[in-house]
This record gives sequence, structure tokens and C-alpha cells, in this order.
Amino acid sequence: GERGRMDAGKEALSSLLGNKREPTLREQIEEATSAGEGCFSLTYEERVIGFLGCVGSGMFLNCFSVIRIGQLLLGNPVPFAVCFTIGNLLSMGSMCFLVGPARQCRNMLQPGRAGATVLYVLMMLCTLVVAFSTALTHLERVVLILVCIALQMAALAWYCLSYVPFGRRYITSAVCSYCFGRE
Repeated sequence: GERGRMDAGKEALSSLLGNKREPTLREQIEEATSAGEGCFSLTYEERVIGFLGCVGSGMFLNCFSVIRIGQLLLGNPVPFAVCFTIGNLLSMGSMCFLVGPARQCRNMLQPGRAGATVLYVLMMLCTLVVAFSTALTHLERVVLILVCIALQMAALAWYCLSYVPFGRRYITSAVCSYCFGRE
């Protein structure tokens, strides 16, 4: 009504004077997904619910996979590998609800993130291939799955650090200083 028009008028005047208002998180998300990308006709609330549902399910499956480590060690790696991988896929896909799948893929494949993304996805695939492999011994499968999981976690951490200003530089410096006594 009248108040909405007054607020819009104040914003227009403020903008003309050079006082730009920062958009809220909700407005940023709506703008990012309004271009017909990804979640098409989902409302803001539906996108947030989808995001939280995927992240929550992914985290639950990752935690549940920890219970299945015993099966992995006793010779049945499939339940652990499948549970862990599906949890990672759900968590990784959750951002599609907020920014849309095309933008999420563009973000993941930016030059500073592409290597970590490729390693992460490749290690998820390797985890499943090794788990279902009958050509490997039990010990070989366990060791290879644990290596794949460790590389997945390292790739995910490196990917996440790309969003933190100077995050990668700080971690690299700290590791070099710890391991080699220099910066």
C-alpha cells in the first residue's frame, strides 16, 4: 500500500544520493535464482527447505557411514562406501537449491576450484569402484577406500578454503612452517 510506495520512494532517493542499501541475504538469493536458473518456480522458503533437507540428509548419511566402518573393516565395504558417497552427493548438491545447478557448476569449475572439484568427484567414483571390485583383496579394498576418503576430505577442505580470503595461503604457510620449519 501507501507505506510500500513510500519505502520504494525513499530507496530511489537514497540511491540517487549515492547511498546504496545492501541487499539482504534473501534478496541476494532471490536475485541469483530469479533468472530462470535451476529451481525455477520454487519460493525462497522452498529453496531454503530444499537446501537444509539436502545438507541435513547428507550429514546424517555421513555420520551413519561411521557406524558402518566396522563392516568395511570386516570385509563388506559396500554399505560404508555407498552411504558415505550418497551423503557427499547430497551435501554437494544442496547448493543447487540456493543458486541453481548451472551457477553451482560454474562456481565449482572456476579456475581456483576446478582441481579440488575434479579430485573430489573422482575420489567419490573411485570409492564406489573399489568397494564393488571383486579383483582386489579385502585389505587392498580397505586401504584404497580409506585413501579415497582421505583425498575426498582434503579436496573438500581445499575447495571450502577457496571461499575464505587468504584461506589457502594461510593453511599452506602453516603446513610448510610446521613440516619444514619455514614460511
